[in-house]
Amino acid sequence: MLKKKDPFLPSGKKRSEIRWRMYVLLGIFIYFVAINQIIHIRPDHAFLALIVFAVTFSRGRGKQFLIDWMPFILYWVAYDMMRGIADNVRDTINVVPPFELELKLFGSWFHGQVPAHYFEYFQRVHEGRWYKIALDVMGANFYTLHFGAPLILGWVFWHTTNDRPLFYKFVYTLTVLNIMALTTFMLYPAAPPWYVYKYGLIQPAGQVQGSAGGLINFDALIGHKFLQSIWDTFNANLYAAIPSLHGAYPCAIAYFGMKKFRKFRPLWILYPVGTWFSAVYLDEHYIIDLLIGLGYLAVAYQVSKGILYPKVFKRFVEKKEEAGTGMPNRGRRGRRLTAIP
Repeated sequence: MLKKKDPFLPSGKKRSEIRWRMYVLLGIFIYFVAINQIIHIRPDHAFLALIVFAVTFSRGRGKQFLIDWMPFILYWVAYDMMRGIADNVRDTINVVPPFELELKLFGSWFHGQVPAHYFEYFQRVHEGRWYKIALDVMGANFYTLHFGAPLILGWVFWHTTNDRPLFYKFVYTLTVLNIMALTTFMLYPAAPPWYVYKYGLIQPAGQVQGSAGGLINFDALIGHKFLQSIWDTFNANLYAAIPSLHGAYPCAIAYFGMKKFRKFRPLWILYPVGTWFSAVYLDEHYIIDLLIGLGYLAVAYQVSKGILYPKVFKRFVEKKEEAGTGMPNRGRRGRRLTAIP
């Protein structure tokens, strides 16, 4: 005699969804415990957890979103945890070597000064002039775009154009870049130019302030310590100048943006140029920091293109989607999505 299925018991698919949600809930709990033990919980930690929680319990592509965007979440968590770990790992901050190399390479072009300190002098001399104000506003906008631009472009690839192959190649590149950068931050902590300008070529001692660099000029214009408070609160590692992710991220965004939207190449190129100039103008980075960041990006892209994308996305993600639908992964007009070099 066949046993009747209890209508009140969840189906196999439903049980799998519930199990998945419980795993995410457990992950959020572990995240809160770990963060509180290392650096104590702040409102932004709760906000991130609520986003993950809301996406997990939403319908549609919630689970897929969480899996696809997990590299961004993990990087944010890992970088934030450096606030409590980096001080215990590092021994000596590299203050002199980056400064001397910058001065040797570019000092003759900027009247015997490193470029970042030359712009500090420029800002003092031209205080109140309209072009100095314009540079302050432009620099603040370009420099702070660093935090939202990768997420916006990722969303355009993932949702707006539904180009998951390009999205994965973009995310894999940034993931490898972030891992390499975080490792370097721990092994080779480097002082940014604003530190040398304010404290000289000595080792840090006690509490160090001033990570906002030239961004305080924008705060002076609006009459509120907006950017300074953000930098002082959320900057988890003051000595993460090499490699400069402000040098790498804009180039990655411009490259992948041009791959997808070729008609707007001049606009894509403008973004890294503006960000690189702003990073030096605001006394946040040496030029060598930016160049090293670009080198890290080149390596990360090759690893993504040659290893991660073909061995992870094409072998597991794409095949799983095709198996689930019984059809090849195709674009809007029925063409199979091909890899973008």
